[in-house]
Amino acid sequence: MENLNVPEHEIEGILQTIKETWLKGIMKYSDVLVLNHLIERGFVSDKRDELIKVLRGNTNLEHNEIMNLINKYDDCKKFLPVYSLRLNQNMDSINKRMNSVIPFQYIGNSPNKRLIGFVDEGDDINIYDGIGKHLMKLGSIDKKKWSIVWNEHPLLQQEHSLYIDDCVRELKEQNWL
Repeated sequence: MENLNVPEHEIEGILQTIKETWLKGIMKYSDVLVLNHLIERGFVSDKRDELIKVLRGNTNLEHNEIMNLINKYDDCKKFLPVYSLRLNQNMDSINKRMNSVIPFQYIGNSPNKRLIGFVDEGDDINIYDGIGKHLMKLGSIDKKKWSIVWNEHPLLQQEHSLYIDDCVRELKEQNWL
């Protein structure tokens, strides 16, 4: 991992954990809580050698400070929160919403209302419906050809596909790469 770049909204998850430990826990274990969050979310490895390498390359900590942090983390590990699959999925969903190239917005009226957003994910821009508990992929846009590959999705109405087509045209005109 060359550069540790944690999205700003991930910090809120850390803050929530810190709040739950109250002032005493914050003052004594904030470094360990932050490290635990980074490990649980997959930003850094829990393997000792890789963790040392990442901390050396992405912090201004001295070697002995890194080793003290890792030892402190190892001592506290059994008391630290373990993020469930559901929590990680919810946080991933928030990441996608926060990193959208066209923000999520409601399109249509009940009962056909959808929360549609466009998220850059490498070679494609994926189109998601965020109306339920989990994001549902509606399709993807090839950024080279600006064509839409639709997933089979029975909930899409004409108003949704017209909105999506307009957004793709807008992205193409902006020459968004």
